[in-house]
Amino acid sequence: MSNPRTENLPLLPLRDVVIFPSVVTPLFVGREKSIVALQASMAADKQIMLVAQKDPQKEDPKKKDIYGVGTIATILQLIKLPDGNP
Repeated sequence: MSNPRTENLPLLPLRDVVIFPSVVTPLFVGREKSIVALQASMAADKQIMLVAQKDPQKEDPKKKDIYGVGTIATILQLIKLPDGNP
């Protein structure tokens, strides 16, 4: 069994989507906290923790509102839309 490791990564709760490892998927982000998480990731090593939230209607999900398992992802490209959101 491998040794578990601990990392601190920006967290991006996802609504109505589950991301799997080794799959390239576009994501549209609009919540302010999500944008901050993306910016933090881009300023570091471009890694971010993606976790599905239990209730997609929840605007400000807390720890209890997201699932306990997610995917560490690498941001390949960040494109800002005309409204300014990535």
